[in-house]
Amino acid sequence: MSNESQSPRPARRGRPFQKGQSGNPMGRPKGSRNKANSIAQGVFGKARALAEKVVDLALEGNLVCLRICVERLVAPKKDAPLGFNLPEIGAVANIPKLFTAMTAKLGEGEITPSEIRTLTDFAEVFRKVLETVEIEQRVEALEQNSKK
Repeated sequence: MSNESQSPRPARRGRPFQKGQSGNPMGRPKGSRNKANSIAQGVFGKARALAEKVVDLALEGNLVCLRICVERLVAPKKDAPLGFNLPEIGAVANIPKLFTAMTAKLGEGEITPSEIRTLTDFAEVFRKVLETVEIEQRVEALEQNSKK
């Protein structure tokens, strides 16, 4: 008794609903939860037990759990003033002095590589400013010479 005359409905292509009509006119019921909310609520209910387990694993030597604990206990380092004076930089030719000072301070452990990255970015911006000023001075000199 098979119904070979009835074939499965072909998949609709294009717009399954009329323009301006929703496929779910009532919308999502108020107060309904999606899977992510349900999972989060379940995790928050067991937060204390999870935290204790992470601490126990860290004390047993689990490096990932140890890192998590240390990150929560020690505040991340904020930007702070440098503990040394930067050399005087008035021209592009003096930028190597800055790099020499930075490398020495890095070797002494007084600054971190991320601080060097910040100083390097600063030096690059400073170089661009100096070049822009120099170009402006050259253009002004050329304009003065052409007026004579």
